[in-house]
Amino acid sequence: MSPRVLIAFATREGQTEKVANRLSEHFERAGADVTLINAATDIETLAGNLSAFDLLVFGASMHAGGLEKEIVRFINRHAEEIAERPRSFFLVLLSAAATDPQQKAAWLGESRSKIDAALKVPFDDCEMIAGALTYSRYSRPIRWLMQRIAKQAGTETDPSRDYEYTDWEQVEAYAGRLLGEKNRQLTGH
Repeated sequence: MSPRVLIAFATREGQTEKVANRLSEHFERAGADVTLINAATDIETLAGNLSAFDLLVFGASMHAGGLEKEIVRFINRHAEEIAERPRSFFLVLLSAAATDPQQKAAWLGESRSKIDAALKVPFDDCEMIAGALTYSRYSRPIRWLMQRIAKQAGTETDPSRDYEYTDWEQVEAYAGRLLGEKNRQLTGH
């Protein structure tokens, strides 16, 4: 029996969607039946139907210390139904690309606290994934702010180009771990 996996994501600049797509591809190659949903457009079609899935995977990015409101709203509105299902949350954020291990640990800890505070259902499984700096998409004030954050993180900061920091091997390992855990639950091994 193929596991049925829901991947629901929210994105602002597209990097979380890229991660969600890569997760979906990995799950499908492994034989899972995957439903991929963008929270901004059609997530409410899932209301009351979450029990059809063996695994729920939610993803978002963090901007100015907060998650996209559409994913938070959905998770909180359906917290009881979600809490009954195996689930994981992935967060795409620049802080995960920090080069200083202590600074990175502190920032990721703060981010995890913000996730826990924002969501009414606990996510014991949470993966922090480095995102991207898409300077070409930012307004001048945001470009300046992101350049300062990048400097603090120890990452490249040339605002004349975009940077992708996502560790795709980490994404593949995350997908493999989730699918392995789900297969063990389904088969009892």
